[in-house]
Amino acid sequence: MAKTEKEFDLFWSLLLGRKVDKKKAKIEYLKIKTDFTPKELADKFNNLYKITGEERFVPHPQRWLRNERWNDEINEKVNGEKIYRNSKGYIISKEEWEKGE
Repeated sequence: MAKTEKEFDLFWSLLLGRKVDKKKAKIEYLKIKTDFTPKELADKFNNLYKITGEERFVPHPQRWLRNERWNDEINEKVNGEKIYRNSKGYIISKEEWEKGE
C-alpha cells in the first residue's frame, strides 16, 4: 500500500526521541511497502527507543525506515527471562504472546 505525506506527518508527530533529517525520513517513508499504519510504525519505533536505554544508540528515523527496522525481532530480558510485548508495546505473558494477543 502506497504511503502518503499525510500519513508521514502523523508518523513523525508520534515519534519519541531525536527527530532529525525530516526531509530524508519523508522520502524513505513514501518508498516503504508495509501494511502497518503510521501509528503502528511509530509504536514500533518508540518501543525500540524505550528499550534501548540511550538515545544515541537509537537509529535516526530515516535510517530506521530505510532498513525496514520495523521487521526486527527485539528480544528483551530481565533477570535472564524474556519479556513479551503486545503490538502496543505493553508487557504480556508468554501464553498471551503465543496466542497472538
